[in-house]
Amino acid sequence: MKVDNAKMTGKTAAVLSAAFAIVYSVFAVLSVFKLIPHPYELFWQFLPSLLLAFAFVVTIICLHYSVAEELKVFTAIASAFAVLYCACVTIVYFTQIAVVIPKFLQHNINESYVLAFSGNSFMVAVDCIGYALMSVSTFFAAFAFKNDYKNRWLYRSLLCNGLLTPVIILAFFIPAFIFVGALWIITLPTAMINAARRFGGNSVKKIMQKDETAIT
Repeated sequence: MKVDNAKMTGKTAAVLSAAFAIVYSVFAVLSVFKLIPHPYELFWQFLPSLLLAFAFVVTIICLHYSVAEELKVFTAIASAFAVLYCACVTIVYFTQIAVVIPKFLQHNINESYVLAFSGNSFMVAVDCIGYALMSVSTFFAAFAFKNDYKNRWLYRSLLCNGLLTPVIILAFFIPAFIFVGALWIITLPTAMINAARRFGGNSVKKIMQKDETAIT
């Protein structure tokens, strides 16, 4: 992968990830205060979340190419969990946008519909494990930057998001944990912003050039 292409792709994906996460967070807050009628509030939460999944996978893969060879084991594991996360939430959000919400608007279904996104439904369970997998991805990615002083904030933000994994799972069974899990709206955008900053630095270019030289 060319240095400039990897840096540009990674930075763009990281910025988009942060942007989609922030947009989702705004609509989630508006939904809590009942400022958007149902089910439109779901659509405006699901759409940026769906786009976030794709951008996040690209970000993690680009991070994999940005670290030294001996650290790639962490980012490779992170990439695997990122793909699993993307698969889970893509199924949930596309199903909701393309099938469930239109049927709800046509008054063909209600909240008891098997694919409805409510309570402890099947779709909520899949979404929950999806975001748990995302947190696991950031947890492993963090260790690729543990001893990198220049990227200490990337390490910290990725790790903080990763430590939310058990909270996200528990929130499905114990609703009170949702308030702790809500820290995601801070940790994930912060991690992605720090990732974008890393792609803008010279350290990535040096590492990639070193890897290309070793290959040739």
